[in-house]
Amino acid sequence: MGPEQPTYTDTQLEIYLTRLAYVPAAKTGDSLVQDVRHRIETDAFGTLSELQRRHLAAIPWGNSGLHYSQHHTISLHPESLFEKMVERRLDGYCMENTGIFLIVLRSLGYVVYATGARVSQAAATRVDNGLYSAFEHMVLIVTIDGAKYMVSARHHFTNLASTNNCQVDVGFGNNCATAPLHLHEGATATWIGRSEMRLIRESIAEFTDKSQKVWIYQTRYNPESSWLPNICFSEVEFLPQDFGMMNFSVSQKATSWFKQTFVCMRMILSPTGKEIIGQCIMAGKEVKRRIHGQTEILQVLQSEEDRVQALAKYFDMHLRDSEIHGIQGLTSQLK
Repeated sequence: MGPEQPTYTDTQLEIYLTRLAYVPAAKTGDSLVQDVRHRIETDAFGTLSELQRRHLAAIPWGNSGLHYSQHHTISLHPESLFEKMVERRLDGYCMENTGIFLIVLRSLGYVVYATGARVSQAAATRVDNGLYSAFEHMVLIVTIDGAKYMVSARHHFTNLASTNNCQVDVGFGNNCATAPLHLHEGATATWIGRSEMRLIRESIAEFTDKSQKVWIYQTRYNPESSWLPNICFSEVEFLPQDFGMMNFSVSQKATSWFKQTFVCMRMILSPTGKEIIGQCIMAGKEVKRRIHGQTEILQVLQSEEDRVQALAKYFDMHLRDSEIHGIQGLTSQLK
């Protein structure tokens, strides 16, 4: 028997679901946790989809801990994740957002594990040269009734078998999968508006042995545009110590984009809460809102005071004085 995997208490889950503005299925007097568990028993996939959707809209994806802090580090400890993103209502990047979602799903009774993913260079350049980064992204694989799904919770900001598998992603910035994807060749779903996402299974250019196949998550903005790869991953389970090394590299390597640039974004739900219709993004000196492909500049930031106030206004992120002072002298500081 290996070490026991971390879970959250029902009290913590109740606070988390409140953070997500989760709406009970019926007025039964049950707690939010009880309601979710009842729904999982009858519709595990639908409940998973709603949790992912609400997580994406409620908890911002961003790297504030590397800029607005005195320590400029990222902790993946379960209690640190809960305090930061649920109690403090701050943001988190890939391994934080997806990491807490992993523990929540496990605590609710889902069969779930995490694997590592490589990010395609096309995610930033919009040109597919077939090349990928080192492992720097976390993806969840959830098994429901013998079928597997990919689930993720956001990680990377870009420029604008005998059983069935599904991937869940809540950590891939504005190209994040917005619903669980069945781990099945050619599985396709709507992303936002006319945008689509899909999974294919292929080798990648840098593999020596071309018989090796991995899952490749792709997106396209409309049916007339080309599919572009975002990440690739296998179904091999990664352990907490693997993500510890990945987190250290992404957050502390001198050349890491995450150390040099501050960014924050969250998804926008429709009034009914049934679909994701857009994104709110803070990058550089602008705060933008995209709804069904239409972009609106909400604010141009002139100073650090502007940015701190905009984080509170558009992302409900309220920084402490010590955190605000932590960005002074960094390349990411607005001057």
